[in-house]
Amino acid sequence: MGTYFNPNNESFRCDKRSEIYIDKTGLLEFLNKKICTNAKYISVSHARRFGKSHAAGMIDAYYSLGSDSAELFSDTEIAKKDGFNEHLNKYNVIHLDVSTFWDYYKDNIVEKIVEYVFDEFKNKYEARLDYTKNISAVLMSIYEQTDIPFVIIMDEWDCVIRNAADNQTLVHRYLQFLHSLFKSEESKKFLALAYITGILPIKKIKDESALNNFDEYTMLSSAPITQYYGFTEKDVKDLCEKYDMDFETTKAWYNGYLIDGMHMYNPNSVSRAMIKHKFDSYWRNTSSFETINTFITRNFDDLKDNILDMLSGNKFGVDVGTFQKGVLFISIFSFL
Repeated sequence: MGTYFNPNNESFRCDKRSEIYIDKTGLLEFLNKKICTNAKYISVSHARRFGKSHAAGMIDAYYSLGSDSAELFSDTEIAKKDGFNEHLNKYNVIHLDVSTFWDYYKDNIVEKIVEYVFDEFKNKYEARLDYTKNISAVLMSIYEQTDIPFVIIMDEWDCVIRNAADNQTLVHRYLQFLHSLFKSEESKKFLALAYITGILPIKKIKDESALNNFDEYTMLSSAPITQYYGFTEKDVKDLCEKYDMDFETTKAWYNGYLIDGMHMYNPNSVSRAMIKHKFDSYWRNTSSFETINTFITRNFDDLKDNILDMLSGNKFGVDVGTFQKGVLFISIFSFL
C-alpha cells in the first residue's frame, strides 16, 4: 500500500527469489508469542550484514495489511505452525529505516519522519485525523477508528545516536519521538509489536528511558532467536556441499561469532563466496568506516591506543559487558 505505512511484501519476495535463500521464518513464531503482550518490545542489536534488515522485510510481508502473503509463505517453516493464519496480514504496519532519513534530513529528521508517515495516512484516511497532534495521538485515533493495532518496525534505530552524539538537542528530540511511539500511554493500547534493530545496545545509551521497556537480543546473548540472524554452521555446510566449496576453508574465513554456543556466519560474505566460488574479505567492502571513526579518534578509555596496539600484533583483555570498551569494540568490528 505504501512505503512506510502498510508496505507490500516485495522485499521478502526478492529475498525468496535470490539464488541463496535460507528460511528464517521461525522468527515469526517467536514474535507471534509476543504480540499484544507485555513482552511486545523487541530490540535486536547485532553486527552489520547479519540479516536484521532482511528479517524486517519478512516481518512486513507477514503482518502488513498492505500485503496478501499467504502464497509467499506457503512453503516456509512458519506456515506449519499454529497461529500462522491468525496473524497473517492482520495488522497496520509502520516500517521506518532511520538511516535513509538521516542521509537526507539530519537536523530535522524527526519532523521529516512524521511528515512522510502522515502523508501516507492522508492518502488512506483523508480528513478523518487531526494531524496537528503528535504521532502517538494520531496512531491512537487510527486504532480507535479501525480496532486494528500497529506493528512498528524501525531499522537502524540507533543511527541518530551514533551520528549525532555531539548534538544533544537533536538526540533528546529523537528520544522523545521514540518515547511517543513505544512508551506513551497511547502506545500501550495501539501497539501490538515493536521490532527495532541497530548496532548499539539500548542499555548503553546515556538517556535510555525511551527504550528501557525493550527486551534486547545482542551479539553477546540473543537466545532463543540466535539462529535467525546469520547463517548457522549447518546452513553453511549445506551451502558448501551445494556449491562444491570446502567447508573448513569457509569456516576459517567466515566463522565470525560464537553466540549462545552457536557458530554464526556472516550471510553476506558466505553467499558471495559461494556464488563467486572465491574466498575474499567481502564484508569489509560493504560500508564506510567513517561512521565509527569518531569513537576511535576520541580515544575514549584509551580505545584508539588499544586498537593501534592490536594492529601491531599485541593482545589485551576486553570486558564485553561494559560500554567503556567492550560494546564499542563490538560495534567497531561489525564495520570491519
